[in-house]
Amino acid sequence: MLCNYRRDRLAQRLKEIAPQLIEWRHQIHRNPELSFREVKTSALVEEQLRKMNVDSIRRIGRSQTGILAVLRGTGAGPDVCIAVRADMDALPIQEQSGVPFASQNDGVFHGCGHDTHTAALLGTAWLLSEFRSCFAGTVKFFFQHAEEELGGAAEFIEAGVMENPAVDAVLALHALPDIYVGEIGVRDDFMTAGVDILKITVEGKRAHGGYPHYGVDTILAASTIVTALMSLGARELAPTDCALVTFGSIHGGISNSYIGAPVVLEGSVRYLRDETHERFRRRVREIAESIGAGLRAKVTVEITPESIPSVVARSWVDRVRRACSQVKSVTNVVDLPSPAMGGEDFALFLKKAPGTLFRLGCRSPGGPHCPTHSVNFYADDRSIPIGTEVMTTTVLNALTASE
Repeated sequence: MLCNYRRDRLAQRLKEIAPQLIEWRHQIHRNPELSFREVKTSALVEEQLRKMNVDSIRRIGRSQTGILAVLRGTGAGPDVCIAVRADMDALPIQEQSGVPFASQNDGVFHGCGHDTHTAALLGTAWLLSEFRSCFAGTVKFFFQHAEEELGGAAEFIEAGVMENPAVDAVLALHALPDIYVGEIGVRDDFMTAGVDILKITVEGKRAHGGYPHYGVDTILAASTIVTALMSLGARELAPTDCALVTFGSIHGGISNSYIGAPVVLEGSVRYLRDETHERFRRRVREIAESIGAGLRAKVTVEITPESIPSVVARSWVDRVRRACSQVKSVTNVVDLPSPAMGGEDFALFLKKAPGTLFRLGCRSPGGPHCPTHSVNFYADDRSIPIGTEVMTTTVLNALTASE
């Protein structure tokens, strides 16, 4: 079959399939599933991929809910391999968005847009399968499980998805309610932060609140540690750098009349640069332990790495920019002023191959701002075909050397 890749043909075909992409999104949204439990979601994805006649489909991970699909071109062009990823899992949140296709799974909600990502990647796979006569290279589709709890990307990499053939570039999009439908957000360096999980246990000596000199006050020590660590970045980093310590949980105490029971602080350390990471890990421990020593409390600090920063390749950011200039539904390319300080395990793929993560505007024009991970998060359906077209155009441009 002769190559029929033209910009107008691609745009027309996307217009034809967009209602189906939106219906898939609604189906996934109504049936959200937590990390490592994406059984119905992965079944839907596999069923549709088989209809697209991709070359191979493989289940990934101990839960077998991740899906790798491979599509090989039958035409001419550079012999390169590009991987495109979407995450599929939902959050343990009770939805309050009020949409007609709201979650039917009590306490579980696609509050981060992964249903949108999955539908957009299915659209990308559908279009690329129809235009496979236009390129000679390979496209790998990573329908990744377990991004919210983390672990899915690591299981994909352990399964060898970046090899045979070796992936030359890896791409992904992520819904962003800070920008509007039609806008695409990009950055040239860091897109997301690295994250460590922080747990600090403070132990003291129990005493009556009326006789504190007989005990060691763990609440005083813990609150002093919180205050000191949350101001760490303001005085130990250059204003142009970024890192922070956040505490989200404090548990401890006995009653209003006693002091000295153990207190447990749980939080995170978020950073961009490796040198900042090492400094923060060292200083968090030094400060917490020294405050404990000064107040006669025993302090135990546990720091567990969770994710690394997402570092994008400027050359692939530029490819996305050029693709956006070809997509009529893209109204604006937004240079995001700062990276997101949340973690994202797509960073593990970017460590193996150059690429980029770009932001898909999903806020309705005139509508409210509904942040990710909030009970009322909402991604406008109209963002899905836009994300599909930008991703498909970026991939086809690279595979056909037609930029």
